Amino acid sequence: MTQVVFVIAGMTLVTYIPRLLPLITRSRRGLSARQTRMLQLVPVTAIGALIVPGGVTSVGGRIDLSLIGIAAAAILALLVRHPFLVVVGSVGVVALALALGL
Repeated sequence: MTQVVFVIAGMTLVTYIPRLLPLITRSRRGLSARQTRMLQLVPVTAIGALIVPGGVTSVGGRIDLSLIGIAAAAILALLVRHPFLVVVGSVGVVALALALGL
């Protein structure tokens, strides 16, 4: 049991320190315009990493509905830029397509 606690504590430090260092080093000076723009694109990038792999296989092998869902997610990501709304919206579009008999 003690070994498990040490492993969890070590893993916590290993993941926490790389996240803490940029915060400490950058807190005294502001971010450049390029860095700010890059950070604004992180949610859209995360959406792509979440939607595309699962979107292709989630509709029971129906590639047409998968492409509709991925297209809806891409459009919503450009318009909304909020990951939760993009996921819910793309699922809603696929559900609507299924309800319409596509």
